Amino acid sequence: MTTINPAVSPATTTVTEQAPAFKGKNKIAKSMADKIMPKAAELTPEQAFMEQVAGMACAAKTPDKEMLKNIVMRETALGHFDFVKGINEFLSHDAAKKVYKK
Repeated sequence: MTTINPAVSPATTTVTEQAPAFKGKNKIAKSMADKIMPKAAELTPEQAFMEQVAGMACAAKTPDKEMLKNIVMRETALGHFDFVKGINEFLSHDAAKKVYKK
């Protein structure tokens, strides 16, 4: 009689060794990420707040959600996270207002 999953007794269990990891992986991943995404400039808190407000204004004046999605993807790829934070904040407040109106 043949079984698909034969029973293995604990005495015959073998431990397989893991292959050593490639040690240069972090350096290669970092260099590839640096080539794909440029470094975003470090902003002062005032500049970061101004970018956030600019994101809110952009979200307020853009009626097309597909266009706004493209703007968010582009700004995220460029590393402008404060701008995206402003868009997200406006959209969350806008959605909360719509929920409470009902």
